[in-house]
Amino acid sequence: MKYSLLIATAAFAVAVVSAPAIAAPAPQDQASHDAPAFSDLDKDNKGYLSRKDLPKDVDALKPLRAHFGEADTDHNGKLSPAEYNAYVHKDSAPQQH
Repeated sequence: MKYSLLIATAAFAVAVVSAPAIAAPAPQDQASHDAPAFSDLDKDNKGYLSRKDLPKDVDALKPLRAHFGEADTDHNGKLSPAEYNAYVHKDSAPQQH
């Protein structure tokens, strides 16, 4: 009985200590959450963003600049608010299993 309690206590302690490490987002995931809002980038209120509208010096937008074609799902050379938000927040979407 003593050993069962000791093992259960040790397992609980490991789980509590490990939980924050498991739940913490990866650094690349964090960058996309820091991305500016679509409206902040659409300075002239066109309703879309071209690749040149994405600042080069914003770390959170570097993956989007590199994969602009992937984010532009209708392949018109522009990002709608829906396309922008879908790409920027894709890592925070619930995973389907």
